[in-house]
Amino acid sequence: MGQRVFTVGSLIPGKMVTVVKALERPAETKLVNIIVQQGGNQFEISPEKGKLLDAALNQGKPLQFKCRKGTCGQCTVKVIQGSGLSKPNEQEDKKLNKEIANGYRLACQAEILFKKNRAHQSDLV
Repeated sequence: MGQRVFTVGSLIPGKMVTVVKALERPAETKLVNIIVQQGGNQFEISPEKGKLLDAALNQGKPLQFKCRKGTCGQCTVKVIQGSGLSKPNEQEDKKLNKEIANGYRLACQAEILFKKNRAHQSDLV
């Protein structure tokens, strides 16, 4: 009675099998802060779901911005460190052109895809 046994199929009589393998947890993901540079200033932003600009402003980082639509370019930042950002969207492609390849993003358009306090890959947003 101490061991639990299962049959192959719920109602089909069959060979009894003892399950002894423990459930495996997904590999852990270590998330790091996002470091961006704007106008000679460097800012460290803790990942939180949403726009990069909103996360920075919520954390008291004085990023410059104006339109929040991706048309003015004032929120352009260079991403020095960090992952978990969305791929550049059409607005960023249009405004930044080839600068995207050099690490530049529009903070008002770049989405942070996961939060720092989430520890497992299964929690990716």
